[in-house]
Amino acid sequence: MTRQTRFVLTGLYLSAAVIALTNRNAAAQNIDKFVISGAAAKKAMTKEISADTAAKITQACLDYAKDHNIAVTVFILNPTGQIVHAHRMDGQVPINVETAELKAKSVLYTRDSTHARANMVSGNVALQMRWAPLGVFPTSGGLPIMVDDQMIGAIGVGGSNADEECAYEALTKVVGPQPPLAPATPPAGRGGTGTAR
Repeated sequence: MTRQTRFVLTGLYLSAAVIALTNRNAAAQNIDKFVISGAAAKKAMTKEISADTAAKITQACLDYAKDHNIAVTVFILNPTGQIVHAHRMDGQVPINVETAELKAKSVLYTRDSTHARANMVSGNVALQMRWAPLGVFPTSGGLPIMVDDQMIGAIGVGGSNADEECAYEALTKVVGPQPPLAPATPPAGRGGTGTAR
């Protein structure tokens, strides 16, 4: 073997070693360095609800409705808006179904309860007009589903005069303490808009 051949082979071995080390370092990357964490993760709220949990929440809401002699429609969505579980009790009309789903979607869009949003637009027609094309439905009955300060989904309940209470009781029963409910909307005649179910 000539000296020049040995030099070329040595160069090839060194190049292969550098490539191998580079590939090994790339494979050893820590995913935690490339995903959001801390305050950003808390704000993004990206964990997802399981189908089993969604079914239990829905059943708890239906139990509440039966105990209070009301009928409701329930939608539970994951954080990206897919339906995880839905149920329409007998006697619900199409608007009850539509508003339940709109409430859940509004929660995902705003990361807040629909009642809190209703309070924000109360007496503010300009804000109502801006939010309507975005699909925000500011009427009580939509709540984020929170676990360890992370939103894992959203619930929307429609069809009764106790939609928010039904959702809140169900969430508290199945997943534990939830953020406090928004205060009552100002009554109509004092700048309020009232609430449609």
